[in-house]
Amino acid sequence: MASEDERIPIVREEIPNGYGSISTEEGRSSDLCHKQRESQCGYNNGDIEQNGNLGSPVVTETTLARFWILLVFSVLSWLNCVLWDTFGPINESVEAAFPSWGPSTVAMTVNWTTIMFLIFVAPMCLTIQRCGLRTVVIVAAAILFLGTSLRCITTKLPWFTVLSDLCSMLVGVASTIILAGPSLIASEWFPLNERTTAVAVMMGSSQLGGVGSYLEPLLVQTPGHGVSPEEIRGQIMTLLYIGAGATGVLLAAILIYFPSRPPLPPSITSSITRLDMKSGVISLCKNKDFLLISLAYGISVGPPIAWIPVLNYSLAPLGFHQDHAMWIGLSSVLTSSLFPVVYGRIMDRFHEHMRTNLVFLMFLSSACFFWFLLLSYGTIPKSTWQVYVSVVGGLTLNYTTIPLFYELAAEIAYPVPEILVSAILTAADNLISTLFLSVFLVPGIGYNWVTIVLTICSSYSIIPLTLAKIRYIRTKLDLSDT
Repeated sequence: MASEDERIPIVREEIPNGYGSISTEEGRSSDLCHKQRESQCGYNNGDIEQNGNLGSPVVTETTLARFWILLVFSVLSWLNCVLWDTFGPINESVEAAFPSWGPSTVAMTVNWTTIMFLIFVAPMCLTIQRCGLRTVVIVAAAILFLGTSLRCITTKLPWFTVLSDLCSMLVGVASTIILAGPSLIASEWFPLNERTTAVAVMMGSSQLGGVGSYLEPLLVQTPGHGVSPEEIRGQIMTLLYIGAGATGVLLAAILIYFPSRPPLPPSITSSITRLDMKSGVISLCKNKDFLLISLAYGISVGPPIAWIPVLNYSLAPLGFHQDHAMWIGLSSVLTSSLFPVVYGRIMDRFHEHMRTNLVFLMFLSSACFFWFLLLSYGTIPKSTWQVYVSVVGGLTLNYTTIPLFYELAAEIAYPVPEILVSAILTAADNLISTLFLSVFLVPGIGYNWVTIVLTICSSYSIIPLTLAKIRYIRTKLDLSDT
């Protein structure tokens, strides 16, 4: 990338939705996409000048404001995850305070979020293209505030159940931008050598929300001698009040400052107009390599994501109850939030080796889940350290693949909008998560099936990943500025 002191004058025409494009004609963007599909491996200088009009010099600049955007969106992602997984880590307390609740009720508070994401992800993509990032993020924060406020109204059944489910639905609507937005924000605000790290930070913050969830037993007591259901209900309501207050403060911060994009693009590709949503969907449907990546991502990542909120149910047969399971969940969340950032920083220095690293991470994750499967079925003697290492290792390695998948998919799909690419990937893992959580509704099915699903999904998803042809289109364009 050119440094700020080595800028070249820019020649570009202003357009309503961006900085001004190197090529604002839809036909030319489509032609660029077509040429990329034909070449399958990148550009030479002649291709760039002819198809993207990159003979026109482009000024690139990074601003400190990108770190504020990263911070605010990361906090929003963190809070969204806490709200998504409010009741799973305190399932024993919730079931004691509200006798009509059980595993299926807790699972549905999580499942409603994934269902609503699948319903509203397409309207979100259209809205963000027409209204911009700022408007959509404000709406998402306002929806979270509304949902968390509603479930603070009463503890009386069945109204508490209804309002909790309604809150979960609203969290699902808000999560469309929160889960699909990181790639778009990284593309709009960060240069090539920071994009994967930025995505990893935002994704890691979302996962870090599990820390807030798994610390809930410190505030809400476990049922036992001398602890009444009324006392537990009061503690649960205090927890819900804290959630509502936090969303209100965050909404105010976003209203104060959260622009859609910086004054100047941070990279060449940030200044190029993407395909419109209709053309982008058509392009992705015809792109078999992107479809293979999406399949691998959904199958590999969906079940572990859904497992986190109901992890307690898999640990209980091994003798780990709510208080002890809290520390396993907390360890898993911490490591799977921080390690992807470290690994993402490494990948920002080795842009064209993402698939090799993905296969490596997925293989190790599968090995850890298989280890936990053997422990669950008593094939090998159980010990505390083995449970910790297998669960924490499997989830951490699996979550480390997420930012790599997002960036790899954006490379293959370019010039399809990053928000559309991310939305489809996230819809894939939400669909698989919904199917996974729905199995909990089957009476008497138990929990040992979970470890089998985790092992099969994380291992067999390597197959479609290896079949895809990888082309680092976006990276080659940005490196042309060096």
